[in-house]
Amino acid sequence: MPSFLLGKNKILVFSYFSMEILTTSTSNQSLKIIPRADASSPTLSLYDKSTRTTSTISVSKTTEDDYMVLTGTFSLKEGNQYTFRVKDGSTEIYRGLIFCTDQTDLDKYFANSGEYVEEDSYDNDFVVI
Repeated sequence: MPSFLLGKNKILVFSYFSMEILTTSTSNQSLKIIPRADASSPTLSLYDKSTRTTSTISVSKTTEDDYMVLTGTFSLKEGNQYTFRVKDGSTEIYRGLIFCTDQTDLDKYFANSGEYVEEDSYDNDFVVI
């Protein structure tokens, strides 16, 4: 990499977040993550970006291939974004994002689904004086 971009002895660090999609369902939902370290009994804290409140979610941990699967009951609101942190004791082992939606066809997801109604009472004719 050219030295004018990074300078001498500099390290370029990228941060990557993947967004998990959950629903408003009050039944168990799962988060599939790759944490920095393994944990025997992880804790999950959930921060609601709209209300600026943090809650602790009780989760159970299973392992699937190299993934940690956290299953718990979430109380989420449609269209809200959340950040979550997974800790092993006081050590943070994962940080991620959650978006809550009940829309099922995520390839054709529309953020404003059902919010706008098309007006058809006008014929779009213009009067020129």
